Order: sequence, then C-alpha cells, then structure tokens
Amino acid sequence: MSDQTLPPDGPEEDEDRVLAAEYALGLLTEEERARFEERLDTDAALRAEVVAWDEHFAAVILDDVEEVAPSPQLAKRLQTILFKPEKQSFWQQIWPYGLGGLAAALVLWLSISTGILVPEDSRLQPDLVAELAPTPDGEGLVIRATVDTTLAAVEVVRAAGTPPDGRVFELWLIAGDAAPVSLGLLEDGNSTLIDLPQDLLAVLPGALLAISDEPPGGSPTGAPTGAVRAAGPLTSS
Repeated sequence: MSDQTLPPDGPEEDEDRVLAAEYALGLLTEEERARFEERLDTDAALRAEVVAWDEHFAAVILDDVEEVAPSPQLAKRLQTILFKPEKQSFWQQIWPYGLGGLAAALVLWLSISTGILVPEDSRLQPDLVAELAPTPDGEGLVIRATVDTTLAAVEVVRAAGTPPDGRVFELWLIAGDAAPVSLGLLEDGNSTLIDLPQDLLAVLPGALLAISDEPPGGSPTGAPTGAVRAAGPLTSS
C-alpha cells in the first residue's frame, strides 16, 4: 500500500493502521480481535483503515487471476470459508459480503441456484436488487430485495425460512463505513414493502443489506443486537 493511499500520521494513527492491517489479515489474537471489534462499532476512521487494507490485500491476491465460473464444489468450500460457524460480531458477520470478488461470485451462484422471482403483483419498477445470501445462522433462508428509487421503496421477498421462535427479522442498510441503519421489520408474510427515507437514496448503490433477528418490536438499541441471518450487496438490476 502506497504512502499516498495511507499518508503518515502520528504514533496513535500509525498504531491503528498496523492493527487494522493485522485485523484484515487475521493475525490478531482472540482477545486483541475482540477489543479491536469493540472500537469498530463506534470508530468510522478505524473502519475506513480496515476497508483500505482489505482493498489493498484483495488487489494483491486477485491481480492477474483469470475469472472463472465457480463449480458447485467450490461454492460449498467458499461457504465454509466465508461463513464460519463460530460466534462473530456484527461487522465480522457482514464482512464477507462487502469484499466483492469471491463473495460476489458466491452471491451470484446462490441467486442462480435459488431462482427467486419478483412477485407478479409487485408495483415496483426496480433499479437495484440484492440477493441476500444466508449465513450459517440463517440456513434455509431464501430472500431477495428489490429497490425502486423513483418510488423510494424496497420490497423484500422471503421465499423460504422463518425467524426463530419469539424473534422477528429486521432489515438493515450498511453504506460504506457508516453505522447500520434500520429500514424496518419484515412482516409475517412472504413479502414486505418498506418506504425508504429520501436521504438514503443516494447511498443505496453498492450498499449492503443485512437481516438480523431481533426481539419483538425490533432492536431496542437502534443497532443490530441479534445474529445476522442473511446479507447481500445492492447492485443495478
């Protein structure tokens, strides 16, 4: 990573930069990682450092690698690698879906294999779509979201899967390094239509949608408190 990408700062900034690189590479101990992730929830600059390192490492790894369609066997291995079963923080759970590259190929494979369709009676003319790939906690979920920015609405279609007993599904938007924003609760039926705030429309392309399970009425804190059950990036339809 060039000095132009990450200009020199003071000792504290340099230490954070090193920690962010070690976190991106998975080199921190369990205790160090837990402390670091607590800071990620409130420190946008630190999240930006991790994103910068991740993009750098992804470019190094994927440079000059010819793109190929993943086989079913590869897709299964990717699921095992990307969706680790151990308990993870919110940022860890959604991280694979924001990396692009391999994660995007996996989301595409899941979209093709599930064959989810927009309901025929939908009034939306979607210009953005997200195939929400299930995490291990969301095994069995089949979910697709479509966004009509003209009508400022998102429709979430759940073709399979239900929340755990006594829990509800809540939809979140994660744009860049910003904190998750709740878009609302999913209804009991297979389709939920949610109006979108006008100030969020500009950040939708490339943003991430995620679904967590929450207590009845939704998250009591304004931030995700339950397990992330599915996530996927919004792309042009």
